[in-house]
Amino acid sequence: MAGETVSDFSKAILEEAQQEAEGILDLARREAERIMEDAQGELEAIYQAESPRAATQMAKSRYKQLVAAAELDARKQMILTQERLIAEVERQLKDRLLRLRRDATYPALLMQLAREGLTQLDGEQFDLIVAEEDRPLITEAFLKELMSGTGKVARLAERSESGISGVIIQRADKRVQCDNTLQAIYRRKEEELRLMIAQQLFEGQNQTE
Repeated sequence: MAGETVSDFSKAILEEAQQEAEGILDLARREAERIMEDAQGELEAIYQAESPRAATQMAKSRYKQLVAAAELDARKQMILTQERLIAEVERQLKDRLLRLRRDATYPALLMQLAREGLTQLDGEQFDLIVAEEDRPLITEAFLKELMSGTGKVARLAERSESGISGVIIQRADKRVQCDNTLQAIYRRKEEELRLMIAQQLFEGQNQTE
């Protein structure tokens, strides 16, 4: 469930970033066209200043240089654009994960994350570490339902963890824990998500070029 949440948010943000990517790439294409128009003027000047044969050789050489330079610059701009947009998508995704607690489904998600964490750890007694904002959600009823579903004893930890959404489950002896926050799930899936972001943002453009 949590993994699906991360992926769903990624796709939603990608739809917004796709429009920005298309706009930037369109500007890059127009800039390349401008460079080639300027090159046309330079080539015409060569023809006028040299003999026809010499002009042809010089023009071909200069044309190849201009094309190579334009292609190199375009590749550099593409890489910079990709990295900037990927970073922006990641930033927005992390922000949305923090804002998720405002959603009506968040208490159910918190229960699911806690239950999954408890089932992954050996032991009987555990502390639930959440953000300060989430402490009111860990009620007696919440804990009772959680313990009923897992057969393990759980309580709200005394300390909180800032900057997270989800829960860290720690065994009472503090020797083992399961970080089942959405931020940790994101980190575990980061490379997979970056690849998905890059493919969805730029695969379409590469196929049309």
